[in-house]
Amino acid sequence: MNTILEDFYELKEILSSFNTLQKKYNWLLTDLDGSLPDKYLDHFIDYRIYTNGTRESTYWITGEKLTELANKEEIYFAWGVFSAFNKNEHIDLDMLKEEPYADGNPNFWVEKPTIQHPKAITELVLWDSSLVLLLSKDEEIANNFRNKFKEFKDLDMYNKEPFQVIFTT
Repeated sequence: MNTILEDFYELKEILSSFNTLQKKYNWLLTDLDGSLPDKYLDHFIDYRIYTNGTRESTYWITGEKLTELANKEEIYFAWGVFSAFNKNEHIDLDMLKEEPYADGNPNFWVEKPTIQHPKAITELVLWDSSLVLLLSKDEEIANNFRNKFKEFKDLDMYNKEPFQVIFTT
């Protein structure tokens, strides 16, 4: 189920809509732009921080630790992709071939958007502090999200509407 919110919410509020279902997954965080102080790096199973500008930093975290991190007041993301994987799935950050991204990605604005990483179950996208997208194969997560945010729109239908052009930076 693909969903869009034409409003922006903090990660804490979004995760709370899942009713703890996020804890049954491990999460790959990519294309992040926001505030993630180094003092919280111990929350991650693994991470790669690139400072040369050739590649975005990537993070691998349990759902439990992601929930804990989202509740920290200093944490804020304007952009980012949060991809959920089954707990038995292992992602080697050095061998990551599919690195989900939000900024400049035209594939969200097609008739039927799909989750970027082939092994991911759910993809949560924070779009420029203005939109939230949820693409999910987990119907319970998608339904909980839609029940919490009543102003949601079906992303597939949204993309069929005329003049739905999203500008990227």
